[in-house]
Amino acid sequence: MSLFFRPIGSNNVFNFYEDKDTSTHIKTVSYNFGSDGSIKGKWEKKGTIAQLMGAIKSVEKGTTEIISEADWKNLIKED
Repeated sequence: MSLFFRPIGSNNVFNFYEDKDTSTHIKTVSYNFGSDGSIKGKWEKKGTIAQLMGAIKSVEKGTTEIISEADWKNLIKED
C-alpha cells in the first residue's frame, strides 16, 4: 500500500509505502516538482511511523492533503 501526502502550496510530495523486504518497515520517497510539473528531485530513505503519523496529523490540521494513486498518476509528467 502506498500513501501520498502533499503539503498545501508545496512543490513536494511524500510517498510512504511498506518495505517489501521487511514488511514491518516503512520507506519514504520525497519528490520535488518543478513549476512545469516535472520531477526535479527524488530521495528515497527509510521512513518511520512517527513521520507517517506526522503527515496524518498535518492532514487533520489542514496543512497537508492526501493524494490518491490516480491523482498521483495525473500529477506527474512522463518524459
